[in-house]
Amino acid sequence: MSRTASKPVWYLGNVQVRRHWRPSVDPWVLVGLAAFLALIVAALFGERIAPNEPIYFVVEHGRDPRPYDPGLVFPFGSDVLGRDLFSLVLAGARATLTIVLIAGLARVVAGVLVAAVGSWSRPTRLLTETTADFVAAIPATLVAVLLVKAFVSGDTSIPIVIGALLLVGWAGPYRVIRAEVDRLARAPFSEGALAMGATRWRLFWRHQIPHLLPVISMNLSQQIVASLVLLAELGVLGVIVSAVRSLSIEESLSVVRIGPPNSALIPDVPEWGAMLSTARTTEILWATRWVIFVPGAAFALTAMAVALVGFALARRYARRDVFKDARAASVVGLAVVALFVASGLIPERYAEAREWAASARSSMRSDPNPEAAFAEAGLAIHSVARRTSTIVRTGPATVSVGNVTVEELFPQPEVSPTDFEANVKPSPIHVRSVVSDGLGGGGIVEGQLVFAARGIVPTAIEQPRVFGPVRQPSLATLVKGYPDDYAGLDVRGKIVLLVRFMGIDLGTRGSVEGFSVGTAVADAINRGAAGVVLVDPFVGKPGSSLYPRSVLALNAYAAIEELFPPRSVSGVPVVVVDPDAARKLVTPLGLDITPLLGYDPADKKWDRSLSRNLGAATRIAVPLREDVSVLTSDVAEVPGFSPDTGRVVIWATHAAGTTTSEANRRDVLASLARFASARHAPFIFVDFDVHADALAIREFLRSRKVLVVIVLDRLDGNVLQFTTANGDLIPAFDLYAEKAGAPHDITRRTLTVDQVGSPLPDLKTVVLGTIGTGPDARADATAVIGYLAGRLALGAPELGR
Repeated sequence: MSRTASKPVWYLGNVQVRRHWRPSVDPWVLVGLAAFLALIVAALFGERIAPNEPIYFVVEHGRDPRPYDPGLVFPFGSDVLGRDLFSLVLAGARATLTIVLIAGLARVVAGVLVAAVGSWSRPTRLLTETTADFVAAIPATLVAVLLVKAFVSGDTSIPIVIGALLLVGWAGPYRVIRAEVDRLARAPFSEGALAMGATRWRLFWRHQIPHLLPVISMNLSQQIVASLVLLAELGVLGVIVSAVRSLSIEESLSVVRIGPPNSALIPDVPEWGAMLSTARTTEILWATRWVIFVPGAAFALTAMAVALVGFALARRYARRDVFKDARAASVVGLAVVALFVASGLIPERYAEAREWAASARSSMRSDPNPEAAFAEAGLAIHSVARRTSTIVRTGPATVSVGNVTVEELFPQPEVSPTDFEANVKPSPIHVRSVVSDGLGGGGIVEGQLVFAARGIVPTAIEQPRVFGPVRQPSLATLVKGYPDDYAGLDVRGKIVLLVRFMGIDLGTRGSVEGFSVGTAVADAINRGAAGVVLVDPFVGKPGSSLYPRSVLALNAYAAIEELFPPRSVSGVPVVVVDPDAARKLVTPLGLDITPLLGYDPADKKWDRSLSRNLGAATRIAVPLREDVSVLTSDVAEVPGFSPDTGRVVIWATHAAGTTTSEANRRDVLASLARFASARHAPFIFVDFDVHADALAIREFLRSRKVLVVIVLDRLDGNVLQFTTANGDLIPAFDLYAEKAGAPHDITRRTLTVDQVGSPLPDLKTVVLGTIGTGPDARADATAVIGYLAGRLALGAPELGR
């Protein structure tokens, strides 16, 4: 088109008028469209285009401290646990943009609706004005924190945060839109439409909305930015938008150095506010500011992009009817739909690993003989043998006083905190023999019964050395006035009956525990007792730990035997009974042990000891046998790998029994052996005898590079559960279970090595067990490990190479 043209002007005639060329599309609209599409791409594809996944930790990099400097390990540095900050920003884009977009839209929509309702009549106008003034007067951040922290029980969630952002932010859009609605209500076209019979809703939605769109566009962008800022403020104040995991990577370090933090709270839903929450330390503020700068820059760039989109919309529809701009809107809509479709079609990272998981699941079948499965699969089998002597019970222990006998259950059942509650379901254990190195023995002893009360000898209790303020009196001070329970009592060659001394109750100041059971029993044996019967109300109580592999989950006496196994069948027999069994034995003798049970009040005075010679014929029998055997553990590995290739060790423990748990473990071990051999995965399988020497297995593995040890635990539940002392493995295994389609309990915290019960404490270990009831999870466990093998074969770096 020519830039000049003839144009008739009434007072000049035909003259040449020069027209200035203008672009057909506003450049600000193009910039806004580009910003809009960039935000959509970041939300849909951020996690896939990120250089690394959130489950990838670099816990050590030589002697460099965490968080790593930009360019040292990652281009933009790392967080405190060694994860790529730039990748975390991209992975958290979807959650962050979803929160602020929905919150901003909700604020503006609420403002528009309230403004429309307020324009109906004076009473509604007064009500909406008063409410808006009240909401606007309260600090938004304070209200949001109170709503999230004070009035929400449990973990924060995205809907809760969006609701908080809506409640504290709708008043601003309402005031702006209300003023514009008031102006449009007096406009001639509004009066004309009402005169022609148009309803208020049709007038508002068809005629006034196009005029409101520029204002709404700008206000929407402002509210999205305001929600973005408030989300950042909540992050700085420690409010994380999802449930969190407490991760510690200390056990994954070869050297623990003073300085960099080794633990942090990691959210289930990655978002930028949580990145600021984990960066709230003085060291980061002054020395490693990039940990704050990277997510802060993401907040700033997003705010600028949102502002550009709002400005572009306001410019385009300042003189254009949105209802008549269907062509441009449809083009943008089609582009957005195409991006959503593309996000669904583009495969996820390591998508082929899902096929590995499905193949592993289909290979699951019952196989009671892992050694035969190893040979069938063509694995290289190594036998690690150990000659050992084991002291085993051959029958139940019994205690007889006169004609009354109590007997322990045989075999002794295991009790755990998840199986028995003292106040709901009592323990089945009432009598228990103690057989350990240094405490308890076997055989049959007979003699007279001597009651030594609680075995308290005040002069034998030493005063502890205290360096600092004394908050409670010591046990030696509290029992100073107690009578000597062994005064005038000859226990040589006799059987001693003791009641466990629990301690002294100090009321509001707490309690002071009595001396240990081992101390009381050892004192009686040192005085010449031929056998000991101990009354303990907690003889059947499970341990304190909820983690079944921890020694702390065992009954206290079972824990003694686990930590100090017996070396011979000889020794002084020791049998522990609960008060009910004890009363059955001594009530016919006229002895009442009730005053000695429980804690003594602080003001309790004992005039004399209750100990005395009962003179009743007593018999204790603890049948034991020494078994000498050669224990063999089979170690099988997929051949064809160099020693430098990273291996995954699958560890299954078996004992002499044939329990369901052992059978399930062996089924999974054998199925995985066939699967790994077929897929040529770098796996090592250990069928370990519980009485064998784990150090011999460790020596065998020392020449191999081990990435992780997966210990198969109880698999008779229907929901998988992972426990580990290596926090950097927790997000990875939760992801494996999710991708493999296995029901699992999300791991919330890192345990200690003792709680995990790792057979090889110096190697990274994950215990794979189950909870719940229902169909067993053997196929799910196999699928999870199959998915891990697929990722390893495809080059996933989270386990190392």
